[in-house]
Amino acid sequence: ALTELAKDSNWNVRRRAASNPSTPGYTDTREYVIGDNYVATQGTNHLWYKYNSKKPFYTCGCFIGSREQLLIRIISLDMSENPYERLRILEQLDKKFDETFNK
Repeated sequence: ALTELAKDSNWNVRRRAASNPSTPGYTDTREYVIGDNYVATQGTNHLWYKYNSKKPFYTCGCFIGSREQLLIRIISLDMSENPYERLRILEQLDKKFDETFNK
């Protein structure tokens, strides 16, 4: 289904399908900033950071907290037009963090 959506006539449908990691042939084109103790990437409105500490935490805009707290914000408090895009950003940030800090 994602392969067909990637060919849709609507540019927004194509973009969303192409940015879905489940789409066959997907490659992560997101740009990352890697510091001594964090990984950051452009979120929907702000840079999203994941910090390397005893218990990793996230910041984006005025949010600071755990992964669970960020998920709650995305799903219940921050119902943008597409919360799934934010969830994909979070998954990609976590993957890059794991690659960078081996956690």
